[in-house]
Order: sequence, then structure tokens, then C-alpha cells
Amino acid sequence: MQGQANLTAAREARKRAELDAQLLANRIALLKQEEEKAWKKIEETKKRAAEIVKLREQNEQKFSAKEQFYKQKWESIRNAQAQNAQQREKAKAIREQTRHGLMEQKLLNAQTTKQQSQHMLLQKKEREAAERQANLERSSYLKQRKDEAKRRMEEERMAQLEKYREDYEARAAQEEMLRARTDALVAKMEKEEMELIQRLQNTQTVQRNAYEELEAALGQTSQQISSSRGPKTEPRPAA
Repeated sequence: MQGQANLTAAREARKRAELDAQLLANRIALLKQEEEKAWKKIEETKKRAAEIVKLREQNEQKFSAKEQFYKQKWESIRNAQAQNAQQREKAKAIREQTRHGLMEQKLLNAQTTKQQSQHMLLQKKEREAAERQANLERSSYLKQRKDEAKRRMEEERMAQLEKYREDYEARAAQEEMLRARTDALVAKMEKEEMELIQRLQNTQTVQRNAYEELEAALGQTSQQISSSRGPKTEPRPAA
């Protein structure tokens, strides 16, 4: 009995030891899983931090580039304003010089214009006199040409009338000849028509006589066939 009790106690002790070992193994596995999860989170955190740093650097670069762009743009605007101011001053000086020059040129132009007007007035009078003389000559020339053209037109009209008269007489003679030919042709065609009508009537009479003879012959043949056959007998029904 003592040996049996010792064996049972040893078995129970072994089972407790195995259970403890299994529990310890489970805790170790859980600890390893937690450690692996922690390292994954650490890697993800490092990766996210690197991305944030990279994004911050990119934003800083963009901001720096934008700031540099606006700085250059402002410098360009200031330079353009300065150049515009210089150009305005220069244009103002040029306008002053031009205004003085225009005043002098205006006076000179007025004198020149007055002289030109007097010269042009003299030329106008001379031109008007020449034009009046030319108009007189042109009127005389045109009247002469008009009279000559009128005479030629009258001659051409008379010649045309004579030509029309000759053409009319020629056409009248030709129409008369064509009418005579047409009348002769119509008379010939009417004669031919009457002959054809007579021939058709004769042909119809011959055709009608032939039909009557055929009908008579067919009637006689039918009577002969009927008399030669005798009375008909009814067929005997099959047994």
C-alpha cells in the first residue's frame, strides 16, 4: 500500500509539473507574441516618423521655394516700377521737347501753308480756265461724234430693215413650199389610209367566212361520230 501511494503521489506530482510546464510554455508563447507585436509597432512608428520627417522636409522645401519665388517676384515688381518711373520722366522730357518743337513747327507750317494756299489758288484758277477750254473742245467733239453715230445708226437701221424684208420674203416662200409638200403628203397618207381600211374590211370578211366554214365542218363531224358509236352502256360495277 505504501508503494502504491508513493506511485500515485509521484504521478500526481508529474502531472502538476507537466501542467506547470504547459502553462509556462503558453505564457512564454504569449510573451513572444507580444514582443513581436511590439517590434512591429516600433517599426511602423519609425516608418511613420520617417514619413512625417520626409513630408516636413518637403513642405519646408516647398515653402522655401515659394518664399524665394515671391521674393524674386517682388524684386521684379520693384525693378519694373523703378524702370517705369524712369521711363515716365524720360517721356515727360521728350514731351516737353516735342511741345516746343511742335510750336516752332506749327508756326513754320502755318507760313508754309499760307504760301501753298496762295500757290494752289493760282493753280486752281489756271486749272479751271484750262478745264473750261477743254470742256468746250470736248463738247464740240462729242457733238460731232454723236451726229456721226446717229447717221451710222440710221444707215444700219435701213440696211437691217432691207435685210429683214428679204429674209421675210425668203421665209414666206420656204413656208409656202413646205405647206405644199405637207398637203401632198397628207393627201397621199389619206389615200393610203382608205386603202388600208378597205383591205382590213376584206380581210375581216374572209376571216369571218373561214370561221363559219370551220364551225359547219366541226358540227357535221360531231354528228357522224355520235351516230357511229351508238347508245352508251353503263359500266358494270366490280365484284
